[in-house]
Amino acid sequence: MPESMKKQLLKMREELLKDLNRDVRSERNDFDSEVGDFYDNADTERGRQLFHLLSGREREKLNAIDDALMRVKDGTYGLCEECGKKIHKDRLKIMPFAKNCVACQSDIEKQAAKMKEGLEEEFTYKDISIGETEDTDEGA
Repeated sequence: MPESMKKQLLKMREELLKDLNRDVRSERNDFDSEVGDFYDNADTERGRQLFHLLSGREREKLNAIDDALMRVKDGTYGLCEECGKKIHKDRLKIMPFAKNCVACQSDIEKQAAKMKEGLEEEFTYKDISIGETEDTDEGA
């Protein structure tokens, strides 16, 4: 199975690189042909930001694919990095670059959500009514 997954990973990698190259060429062409008013420029800038966000996700996917190819090479492909058990073949068919089994990935995501929730709670604005805690000096 690792050999067939290797072929699938290499194909995914090739397609992703083609898409990235096409997007970069398109972005350059858009930049070179920019002439317009304020609203056109704002729209173009928003498109550019979206492009960079998407290309960031694509870079992450490319790194995950390269990492999976290294695991194929060293013989650890298909083993969960957390618990060491085999990742179910159906999961690998859907996401050939998966590092963790479903149970471990679920635990990781729950921990990340709790961490995020804790940070959001810590930095949430708390309404403190100043008037309720201040003593007023009416006799002055």
